[in-house]
Amino acid sequence: MSNFTVNGVYSYTSANIYSYLGRVPANQRELKDAFTKFNVTPTGSVDDLKKLDKAMYAEYSEQVQNQIENQNGKKVVPWAGLCAQIGVRATGDYEKDYAAFNNAIQLLSQSAIDGQAMTYFAGLRSEASRVFNQGQQKDTPSITFEVYKAQFLS
Repeated sequence: MSNFTVNGVYSYTSANIYSYLGRVPANQRELKDAFTKFNVTPTGSVDDLKKLDKAMYAEYSEQVQNQIENQNGKKVVPWAGLCAQIGVRATGDYEKDYAAFNNAIQLLSQSAIDGQAMTYFAGLRSEASRVFNQGQQKDTPSITFEVYKAQFLS
């Protein structure tokens, strides 16, 4: 059994990590990144792992719900095709997708060396402002962790 230290202070055993998360990360950095990504502050307690597990399930259930809605045609993501053109997979979450699109287009634009590529990216930006603004609508709340537990874990 090995220990994983986060921020050089907080230690978690691989057995506890496996118990709560279902797998052991490859290294300490991966565990630290998970805490950061899911906004869980490490304290060295197993409660941290419980919070991390809950946050991970919440994100996963949201992704699954979005995929189900997209497959059933209930939810149309107007910007999905636009995102796909630059390698971004649309989730249906306006804010996440818009941020991912902007980050990707910014990185791609910085690497553009010729005028044709720059014109292409400018066109995508223009289309994005139209498509994202047109598609901005209030989504119904995604499935919560409590609902997920009640439906799938009982």
